[in-house]
Amino acid sequence: MIRAGRTPVGTADVAKLLGRKTLPAALARTLPAPISRPGARTSIWDLEQVEAHLAGREIPTIAEAESADDLLDREEARLQLQNVIKPTAWNSYIDHGFAPSPDQKVCGVSHWRRSTILEWDANRPGEGAGGGRPKGSKDTKPRNRVVDARLARADARKERVRKMLQDAGAQLTPAEVAAAEDISERQAYRLLDEARAAAE
Repeated sequence: MIRAGRTPVGTADVAKLLGRKTLPAALARTLPAPISRPGARTSIWDLEQVEAHLAGREIPTIAEAESADDLLDREEARLQLQNVIKPTAWNSYIDHGFAPSPDQKVCGVSHWRRSTILEWDANRPGEGAGGGRPKGSKDTKPRNRVVDARLARADARKERVRKMLQDAGAQLTPAEVAAAEDISERQAYRLLDEARAAAE
């Protein structure tokens, strides 16, 4: 996580500070702990901490207080969701354009502001949102799709599945649709079948 107001640097940046072309792994291990998530494939450090280390000064601490402008990598962003979904589902959301676009690339790694993820999460449809009558509904006439938010969400989901099919082609599977929409594979199979029939 990159705290708001901090300056991140990657291996190429640190190597440049040292007057080198590359940063040897042994030398990287002597640096302050990276600010990137433990286990992340790309190491990212805090510039002020690296400069202090190289100058032999005391390493400054980074405030732990959360900020709306903190930058989160893909996994950190997923863990901000109120109803945390599986990594495969989150990756599918991102890959198919259903999640917000990254706010910034840091050392080649996509990052989102905390506020971006929280705002998107607060406004996304809940699990199971879609067609069907609300529980206990007594209406017998067709409902107005413009007025009925539930039907509007169902239509939006069908449109997203149609676009996924258009983008991915015949190899699109119900499992991929289920992951992207956070629905059961049975429901995904039905939606995909409808989209294929409409495309013929």
